[in-house]
Amino acid sequence: MSVESYTSGPVVIVKPQGGLDTKSAPEVEKVLTDHIERGEKKIVLDLSCIEYISSIGLRVILKTAMAMTRNGGRMALCGGNDQVLEVLQLSGAMTMSLHVPALEDALAKIQA
Repeated sequence: MSVESYTSGPVVIVKPQGGLDTKSAPEVEKVLTDHIERGEKKIVLDLSCIEYISSIGLRVILKTAMAMTRNGGRMALCGGNDQVLEVLQLSGAMTMSLHVPALEDALAKIQA
């Protein structure tokens, strides 16, 4: 598992690769938490290179979204294969309007 993290203007983009599960979720959570602790207010989690997401990975996403809201920040999700999208749908993340199809959409949404 690798986690790429870079900025696009005022937005931090975090892009994990592989699965977002018991093995990799702690690494992704650490990267996200580090950005929040540094005061980042806009984070996009790009799921385009995630092949699988488990309940532990989903917990990381929802926990980060709540932390961003508490800190006055915004978070968006983008990308994801059918399995990832199904998990997001079942969790309610789609109804919370966290997910958009593409990175460009997420950048526009989070900066609006």
